[in-house]
Amino acid sequence: MSPISILLLPFFFFIISISAQSNNLTYPNCPSYDCGNVTVRYPFWNTDSESATQFCGYEGFGINCSDNGKQNIPKISFGGDSYYVQSIDYELETVFLVDYDVSPVATVRDSCPRVKHNINLGTLPFNFSMFSVNLSFHFDCDGCPSFATEIKCLEQNDKKVCLDVMNNGTVGSVWDAYSCDQEVVTTVIGEKMKLVPNLATGFGRVLEEGFELRWWGVDDCDGCEASDGRCGYRNATGFLCFCMDGTTSKGDCRGKLVTTLKFYF
Repeated sequence: MSPISILLLPFFFFIISISAQSNNLTYPNCPSYDCGNVTVRYPFWNTDSESATQFCGYEGFGINCSDNGKQNIPKISFGGDSYYVQSIDYELETVFLVDYDVSPVATVRDSCPRVKHNINLGTLPFNFSMFSVNLSFHFDCDGCPSFATEIKCLEQNDKKVCLDVMNNGTVGSVWDAYSCDQEVVTTVIGEKMKLVPNLATGFGRVLEEGFELRWWGVDDCDGCEASDGRCGYRNATGFLCFCMDGTTSKGDCRGKLVTTLKFYF
């Protein structure tokens, strides 16, 4: 072996050591946990072990793990409404949710579920995926227009319930003539609708499949995450950056990473 190769060899193993550590980052203040079939980790966090006064993750990304008597159910809340967390894809930064009231894990199952509220994401860093389709339910109507689907199992007192797939652009004054008392808009995955031949009787199956959200990084977290930190919050100090060595910073983790050098000859 040449003298140059011998000199470079320690640096080669040094790089391997750095790479191995970067691929196995651990954060004592940001533990992951399993709830049902879902692994919950940053930027999501556990509302059971953490709280609104201190957490490691994004604000509004807290997940509650509850027991329905048969299994553990991961749930997240937006605008005061609960959603069942079906799965989380951390590589694609995607989460699949179902309105808990119409989910397959709800305490009371209903073959003809009524959607009770819109999906209110507020200012959270979520977007509906490009595969999403909005379903508009119109309740207590005098009739249903030809472009809508009548949902007979939800009708009461001779009033109609109409379902409109909103990608046809039928909004606003078109519905005025039908004197509906309430409109609720929810979102589903468009591809799942193809699996249901009759929307009038199979709409519940579509709702149970849920919808898909993509999240993105929070602006205030850029510096922290760029330094291999994890963003969080503490009531007494506000924004926090949790570092790999277990310490916290009000800014970022630069200068906090301690690397063990390994030389092999």
